Amino acid sequence: MSDVPGGPIPPPPPPPPGTPPGPGGIRPRTLGEILSEAFRIYRENAANLLVIVAVVVVPLSFISAVAVRLFDVTVTAVIIGAAIGVIIWAILQAAMLRGAAQATIGDPVDIEASYRWGLSRFGSVLLVAVLVGIVVGVGFLLLVIPGFIFLVFLSVSEPALIVENRRGTEAMSRSWNLVRGHFWHALVVILVAAIITGVIQGIISAIGGDNWFVRWIFTAIAQIITAPFTALVTVLLYLDLRARTEALTADRLRTELASSM
Repeated sequence: MSDVPGGPIPPPPPPPPGTPPGPGGIRPRTLGEILSEAFRIYRENAANLLVIVAVVVVPLSFISAVAVRLFDVTVTAVIIGAAIGVIIWAILQAAMLRGAAQATIGDPVDIEASYRWGLSRFGSVLLVAVLVGIVVGVGFLLLVIPGFIFLVFLSVSEPALIVENRRGTEAMSRSWNLVRGHFWHALVVILVAAIITGVIQGIISAIGGDNWFVRWIFTAIAQIITAPFTALVTVLLYLDLRARTEALTADRLRTELASSM
């Protein structure tokens, strides 16, 4: 039917891809916007975010430092350090990313609720971490470059688990599909965030000098300071990738977070 006076009115043009309709919509962000938003959220929620990290990092990193001190650089020390590192990473990631997800939608960061959720999902988080680690590790064995590719494609597997309650390989598939088509954008975000955290950690850790106890203190401080920023960037990248293909809103995220409890 042709558009004649009194005939059908053509619909308005669709919004740009990834632009969610209605109030409360979450739109795609540039690299600069992701980083500045991460810093803003960090600043506004610093106290609770730092406590979430410190609760785990301080005692377990101390145990790791003592083990290395007692056993020196031996296979035993490496195994103990690696095991403790995996535990720190899994528990911390679960609680930290949960708190970061709350902060990104403007909700208060609940320390107790974040750790309660993290401990209840410890097995799922650890499974995803191990699976991603295996895939990325195999990739690095294949002339390094495949490792970086897998690392980027699987970079938001943990947020997919935490926000959408996707488990195991389903979380990895979700991450892969979100990054697909936006690989270079995700790579740049991850790379720049890694450089920022690496520089800060290097500067703070170097203050510790050669004394193992002082070095442990400053290494722990470096981890405590940088971990919230890394978690926030990871969550914001995940939300950004979703916003590029979905009509994503803060209310929808709240619903997903509530249903994943």
